[in-house]
Amino acid sequence: MKFHPMSMKNKPVKKKSQGKQIPAVKKSAAASLPTKKPYLFYGAMMVLFMVVIIVFSPMVKNDFINTWDDGVYVIHNQLLHDLSWQGLVNIFSYGDDFQRLINNYHPLTTLSLALNYQLSGLSPASYQTTNMILHGFNAMLVFVFVWLLAGRKLLPAAIAAFLFAVHPVHVESVAWVSERKDVLYTLFFLAGLITYLKYLEDEKTWKLVLAFLFFILSCLSKAMAVSFPVILLLTDFFQRRKFTWRLVIEKLPFFIVAILIGVMSVKLQSLSAINEFETFTLYQRIMHASYGLISYFINFLYPAGLSAFYPYPAISPTGLLPPLFRIAPYVCLALAGILVWLTVRKGEIPRMIVFGILFYFFTIALVLQFLSVGKAIMADRYTYIPYIGLSFIIGMLIDHLIHRRSPLKYAGYGLAVASLVMSIVFAYLTNARTKVWKDDETLWSDVLRQYPDGRMNFIYEKRAREYLDKDRYEAALADYKTIVSNDPRDDNALECIGRIYGKYYHDMGKSVENLEKAYAVNPENPAVLKSLGVAMGMQGKFGKSLDYLLQAYEIDKTDTNLLRNIAASYNYAGLPAKAREFEKKLHLQQLDSKTDHR
Repeated sequence: MKFHPMSMKNKPVKKKSQGKQIPAVKKSAAASLPTKKPYLFYGAMMVLFMVVIIVFSPMVKNDFINTWDDGVYVIHNQLLHDLSWQGLVNIFSYGDDFQRLINNYHPLTTLSLALNYQLSGLSPASYQTTNMILHGFNAMLVFVFVWLLAGRKLLPAAIAAFLFAVHPVHVESVAWVSERKDVLYTLFFLAGLITYLKYLEDEKTWKLVLAFLFFILSCLSKAMAVSFPVILLLTDFFQRRKFTWRLVIEKLPFFIVAILIGVMSVKLQSLSAINEFETFTLYQRIMHASYGLISYFINFLYPAGLSAFYPYPAISPTGLLPPLFRIAPYVCLALAGILVWLTVRKGEIPRMIVFGILFYFFTIALVLQFLSVGKAIMADRYTYIPYIGLSFIIGMLIDHLIHRRSPLKYAGYGLAVASLVMSIVFAYLTNARTKVWKDDETLWSDVLRQYPDGRMNFIYEKRAREYLDKDRYEAALADYKTIVSNDPRDDNALECIGRIYGKYYHDMGKSVENLEKAYAVNPENPAVLKSLGVAMGMQGKFGKSLDYLLQAYEIDKTDTNLLRNIAASYNYAGLPAKAREFEKKLHLQQLDSKTDHR
């Protein structure tokens, strides 16, 4: 028995005792086919995958972002080097040094990066290609998910999946190696949702168990997967499942795991990533969350001014946030009112809009910065799954209008053309944005073009470090001077300026001048003490040199370069016995270092 999308509209819907929504799911053997035209189904999936490869292809040439997580997650991550049984135990151990360092628990993501390392070492192309392929798979899974949810309709599935595949905001999740966790957790998240939809067709327990396993894999890839059980309930709402105790009980294991993973994640984040609650007032937090919710929505339709970093807004001298932040909560309240009104309305359009908006909200709610984490108020990567809900609305609305027997169908055709044009523009923007993530310099330069003010001093510092790694000391000096102009009491920037003047310009006068300014700001900064000691030694002032170097030694007794400089200064000062004492300490420290690296 075959069903045409229009044939269901003129037939009365029979009430089912089990509350199942889509009677077309339980049909004859023909139902096992993807569609009455399977070549369209599989062809669309293949085209999706190829579009992803073409649009994101520039990222294969990108390097690691060493100054932002890639150094910790990949380059210096010792967990990637060992895939023995003990190595696997280390990867999955909760609360070890690595988990505390990154404030996250996502062992499956670490394992996937370890597999990359075993295959190709530290070749960035291998990691980038894997991310790109995973995104291609996710685009196909979005297609299948929406296709099942929409009652096996190809058009809404294709529209939603293509918007997901080429959206510029998703570049951060795909082109940044450290966001392997995004593309990986989404893979299992979508697989779980698809399996759950298949479970709803016949309610065979093994399918629910399989969905649960996919959910656990998703949680082990990234903690944001904890929204999964809420999305299951939302799916029940969309499918018009009758509310029963069985419906609640079948979700209990999902919620138990979600709570457990959530507690583990908050515990790790609280070590350093979560800001003190007193940092912002309650109303400021509401404004931040409301602003983020609206801004992410706007970026879905108009992705302009994208950035790898969005700083918190500058507060006016009177203590007020910018006007957009102050009106955001009221806009959200108005939208919530409209959503409630749509919820009680009958009809296909209200239900699809409510489902899409709530899918968007529930999957992004945890990162709306009500609980402030990190220095950024927003991040493009947080939209990777939430935008599926918004794409679903567009796809379903177009399909619904096109099949209307009224002039409204022409509006549907118009929206279909608009979505096609939007997808083409998005593909172009995405292709261009992948090149922004080429390396540290291109990424941070892009951020600073949009936010050149003092809130971004730490971004200037990241770019300056990258410049120094490439011996571009003039550019590094310019960035450090910008930092000091924004904050004259930044002792680290002053120390770097002094070091650059001494090492590259051989101008010891300016070197010591800036180092002494740094010392005046923070006399306990070991980097400042070490650099001052070296500078004084180069000027032949060995007494002062030893004074600074020994202060640094009291703070850091393991720095071999420091021990070497102290020994040299004692020699130049005519105190060979003291020099030999520190040479001996240097020798012992070097032996300890060799032992630690075995």
